[in-house]
Amino acid sequence: MHLNTAIRVISMGAAQDRRQRFSDDARAAEVEWSYFDALRLPEAPLRYDESAALVHTGRPLRAGEIGCYASHHSVWSWFIKSGHDQLIVFEDDVVVDWGAIRVLCERDLSADGIHILRLFATHPTRSKIARYKLFSDHSHLMRLRGHCYGTQAYVLTRQGAAALVKSCDVLSMPVDWAMSRYWDYGIDNYAVFPFPVLERLGPSTIAHDGPGVSAETISPRGSRFVWRLRERASRAWADARRARRPFGLPSDTVGAMFRPPEALRY
Repeated sequence: MHLNTAIRVISMGAAQDRRQRFSDDARAAEVEWSYFDALRLPEAPLRYDESAALVHTGRPLRAGEIGCYASHHSVWSWFIKSGHDQLIVFEDDVVVDWGAIRVLCERDLSADGIHILRLFATHPTRSKIARYKLFSDHSHLMRLRGHCYGTQAYVLTRQGAAALVKSCDVLSMPVDWAMSRYWDYGIDNYAVFPFPVLERLGPSTIAHDGPGVSAETISPRGSRFVWRLRERASRAWADARRARRPFGLPSDTVGAMFRPPEALRY
């Protein structure tokens, strides 16, 4: 079976310097990819709910957070309507191991039961090894527990994208929070370790934009406390119910799971 994997790089249309730098680095990609114009505001049916944001985050979302969420939600929706089997998403400020990406383009993650695969995270996250030796002896598949921060690089199957679009139809928290909530949409999150994608060093374009939060906009503590308790209970219930070893007992004596096709080996 030949998979039809789309690669989209989320980038502002006016960010010519960032696009040029990514394009220069991608000359060795040997796979098709294209830019996906980032949004500044959500497009229907996605909507921003500030009252819910106050409960979920304790503050209104910043303009950059809203645009980031809207952009990722838009590319998921585009993917579902397309004829592609898988979607690889990058933001434009990353450095990519294109050898690993070429392997992922030909791997049917849906058949592996992997519908959301994170290729980078900005913070350490709780995880366990689900499968030793993913791409090589020194690359492993991790099953995530709890939040995984960062949306710089990830892979979705059609099932994974559909679950995210359904779960994330109201914009009320940063998009990486929403993506992490497997206890809400019922699909495990996985990651590759070490990451085959890295973020370039530089100031954030999201975390420091927009005005500060005034005391009048702070959410009532009681509402947020109750919501957080419900989130923790839902996550604990999901963690207790999911399979302990979806890939069997992890063993470092097996060969690499994602072996590249003969045409891609080097």
